[in-house]
Amino acid sequence: MTLALSVPVSVSADPGQEQVPRHKRRALLALDGTRLTPMLLVAALAISVQLTDRLDVLLVNPPKAPTTLLRGLLLRLEHSGIDYRLASTEGDVGEQVLHYLNRFQGVTQVLVDSLPSLEQGMGTRLAELRSKGYRFIGLSDPARA
Repeated sequence: MTLALSVPVSVSADPGQEQVPRHKRRALLALDGTRLTPMLLVAALAISVQLTDRLDVLLVNPPKAPTTLLRGLLLRLEHSGIDYRLASTEGDVGEQVLHYLNRFQGVTQVLVDSLPSLEQGMGTRLAELRSKGYRFIGLSDPARA
C-alpha cells in the first residue's frame, strides 16, 4: 500500500547537521489527542517511513474513547517495519515534549502537528533544543521558504 502525502509539510533542519543513516535515527511523534485527524496521521506515517525505523509516539491529552485513527497509524507503522513505543499523558504538548526528551535519550527528531503551537508551549527552550541538534518537523504547517 502506497500512501500519498496529501498535506503540506514544513521541515526545520539544521544545515550543518550531519547525515545520520535512517536506522540510527529515533524520532518522537507528539500528538495532541484533541486534534487528531486522518490527514495528520497520514502525514506522520509518510514522514516516519522516510526518516526512521524507531518512532516514539507521545499522545498528549488522549481522547476518552479509543480512537481507530491511532490504531490505524500503529498498524501501518508495523507493516512499514517501524518499531514504535506508545506513551500517553495529560498537559501542554510543549511541556510534555520537553519532559519526554529529558527522560528518554536518543531522540534526534520531533514531529508535531504545528510548530507555532509547539513554540508557544516551549518558548526559548525550542531554540536551545535546536542548538543541541534536535530537528523539529511540523506536519500541518505550510511549507516554509
